[in-house]
Amino acid sequence: MTDDRQRIEDYAAQFERHLAGSAQDRAWTRAELVDHLSDAAEAGELADALRRLGGPEAAAETFARERSMPPAPTAARLLAALIDNFPLVAVAIALFVQGLVRALGQGGGFGATFPPVVHVKIGGVCVALTPLQCGGDFYEGAGLLYAVGVPLALTWSILGLGILEALTGTSPGKRFRGLKVVTESGLRMQVVIGVVRRLSFLAGPLAWLDWIPALWGDRRRVLDLLVGTKVVVAGPGDGKQRGRPTRRSPSS
Repeated sequence: MTDDRQRIEDYAAQFERHLAGSAQDRAWTRAELVDHLSDAAEAGELADALRRLGGPEAAAETFARERSMPPAPTAARLLAALIDNFPLVAVAIALFVQGLVRALGQGGGFGATFPPVVHVKIGGVCVALTPLQCGGDFYEGAGLLYAVGVPLALTWSILGLGILEALTGTSPGKRFRGLKVVTESGLRMQVVIGVVRRLSFLAGPLAWLDWIPALWGDRRRVLDLLVGTKVVVAGPGDGKQRGRPTRRSPSS
């Protein structure tokens, strides 16, 4: 392998790590970059081409069509979220039914929220992001459904989906609705960002405050704005096999 070819391959490998989307989509965009740099190398202008592109991350921003895409409609995002968080929805419904049956059979009232209120008792101290659970036991008698079901469902909604979206750019619900999540620059987000943008689930019903920007027409959640991400409509070629790209200069 010539020095130019090795230089192109090393640059392209770093470039691809910043791209969002499926493996096929990233490979296609990488091939487009390699074609562009190979043309420059044949003309003896590889150094100039790399200087114009900048670092691999800057080059990825140049090639990322998602950079200029507007955020996806809120309704589509909500449906995708419902599908993605089905385990948490199912547990919340089960807690509601369980509380209703207990209230009808034993008298008294019961509480139910979505997402479920979470708390941790350390000694005699209750630690929670909301005062609802510490002020009264919403899920008294819920047993393993609350003690095990809620933590498992939250683990999927926060860690599972956060990691999945960071690695693939999408999730089951987003794939169904044709959506994907990227950084503001249209690039692949880091795993820690993917997890942080989902932490509002720990706030119980206060998690809905994360969607407040939708009230004035902003299609991004509060945590999206804080961590610099957006959900966009995936292009028609995302995740599908495509032919070889036509060679072009990103500066054209």
